[in-house]
Amino acid sequence: MPNDEIMNFFGLPSQTRYEQAISAVKQNQSIYALADAEGCLIIPISGENILPIWLTKEQAEHWLNEEYEGFEALEITSDAWISKWLPGMANDQYKVGVCPNLAGECITVSAAELSGELS
Repeated sequence: MPNDEIMNFFGLPSQTRYEQAISAVKQNQSIYALADAEGCLIIPISGENILPIWLTKEQAEHWLNEEYEGFEALEITSDAWISKWLPGMANDQYKVGVCPNLAGECITVSAAELSGELS
C-alpha cells in the first residue's frame, strides 16, 4: 500500500475507518495488531486496556514509532478474530481501538460489542 493511500486512510473520519474495518472482517479479510516477543501491544487508557487493530500490515507498521520499537505487524485471520480473540478479550474486559490514525484517534469498543456487530 503506497504511502499516499496510508495517509489518506488515516485522514478519514474515525467512523469511516471503523465501518471499513467491520466490512473487511465480515468479508473474511485479516486484520493486523502489533506484537513483540512478549505479546500484543495493549495500550492502557483511563484504566482500560485497548488493543489497536488495522486493516493492513502497512497501516499497522506505519503507526509504529520509537515508543513501540521491536513491535511488528501480526496478521489475525477473520475466523480467529471472531472465534478466539474477541471472546477471550471480552472475558478479560479488553477493548478494541479500531484503526487508530497517527494521532491515536479512533473508535474504541468493547470486544463483546464488536463481536455482536460482526455476528
